[in-house]
Order: sequence, then structure tokens, then C-alpha cells
Amino acid sequence: QEGSGTLQHLDPDDPANPVPIATGLKGAYAHAFGEDGELFSTEIGDDPVNGRAPPDELNLIAEGGDYGWPRCYGNREAARNYGGTEEECEETQAPLALFAPNSTPTSVVVSPFEEDALLVALWGPAEAGVVRVSPKSGSVEPFITGLGTPQHLLEFGGDLLVSDFGGGIVYRVTRD
Repeated sequence: QEGSGTLQHLDPDDPANPVPIATGLKGAYAHAFGEDGELFSTEIGDDPVNGRAPPDELNLIAEGGDYGWPRCYGNREAARNYGGTEEECEETQAPLALFAPNSTPTSVVVSPFEEDALLVALWGPAEAGVVRVSPKSGSVEPFITGLGTPQHLLEFGGDLLVSDFGGGIVYRVTRD
């Protein structure tokens, strides 16, 4: 519907007049601000496109950026079942990183352990665990494996707290 998939800035002094920041976001779920004020947002792509599940995404939000949904998904691919074309998708913002379909990125934080790294919780079942993402290159690598359904990440006094929903456990990950 018109206006859905829009990330908006709400001024507490004027809440009736939200200002759009970015559009075309499908299932924008978790958000984090980087060291320099950049805004990162995970996107859960749970609606089928072109007869298959789309990849999940991590986006670096650009003010005024169009991320394509529902016409485009993944790395600017055309969602033909929603009327998307290659030409219009080339004009949208590319994701910073892609995750396997149904990875369900539930949380994102700036890594407390190293500069220029983000940590993303992937609920699974495709890739359950926590991955490290470089905000410069978009490269993704495993950081914590063996978790059932990691849901929340929180920097806490230089450590990382990880909640595992399925196990009913909160882990504290330290630098040592």
C-alpha cells in the first residue's frame, strides 16, 4: 500500500508530521547507528518473489534512498510478480550485504570488539548464528555458530550480550 515500507523520522514536538527518510524497505526489522552516525537496517524478505523466497538484507540507509520494494529485491533484482523491471531496479539502492533466504536478521549492532564491523543475529533456519559484516565491503563471515535462534544483540560495557530465544539463554561474549 502507498506509504508502506517507508522509514520515517518522527519529531517528538511534531509527531503528526513524519518526514520520510527512505522508501522501498520490506520488513525493516532491526536498526543500529554506526560510529559516524550511519543508519543500518536489516530487512526480512518473507514474501515470495518470482516464485521463490528472496534473500534477506542489511542496508546502509541513505537519506532519500529508494530500496526498491516491492518492485525490486535482493541486489536490485526485478520482482516481476510485483511489476518490477531491470531498468527501475538499477536506480534503487543496493544492499550492503545479502543473507540466505529465511535467515531472518533479527538484530544488528556495531561490534564492541573491533572498529568498522557490524554484528548481525540470524534467526535461521538457513543460517542461525551471529555474523560479522564489514560496512566498507559488505563481506559476511561467521562470528558465533551453534546457536538455535539468536534474537537480540546488545553492546554491554565493552562486551556483547546475545539472547538465544530457542535455548532461553542470554550469553555474554567478552573480548578475552
